[in-house]
Amino acid sequence: MIEVRPARLHDRGELLVLFRAQYDEHAIVISDARIALGVDGVLSDARRGIIFVARDGELLIGFAGMTFLWSFEHGGKAAWLEELFVVPERRAHGIGGALIEAAIDKARSRGCLAVDLEVEASHARAANLYLRHDFVPHTRSRFVRRF
Repeated sequence: MIEVRPARLHDRGELLVLFRAQYDEHAIVISDARIALGVDGVLSDARRGIIFVARDGELLIGFAGMTFLWSFEHGGKAAWLEELFVVPERRAHGIGGALIEAAIDKARSRGCLAVDLEVEASHARAANLYLRHDFVPHTRSRFVRRF
């Protein structure tokens, strides 16, 4: 049976491995040190966000990483579902959907007015997953300037 729950400190090592797999799968260049800073920042301060993990017994098979922010567009608190990852061999079995629903429930309970996310234009499978959970696509493009 699959368990979806908030990540705990003892999940950190396995989470770092899955975060690395997520970024590698999408050819996102990011150092292990930067990944660790991001994960540690959320695990150490629940005001910043939450990471949900999906476990099948002792095996970590997926996660959803969400942060919280104040949004002009939404007129208040919002959540950013930044990462969602399920190991390839366990996809298409409802795990991603369970992680999304856990994130949505947490955002609502934290008083968020919306959950935003992004999907790579070429990742139709992920886009369809979000559409099935009532997300509506924007026509905008996201930009970034790193320091």
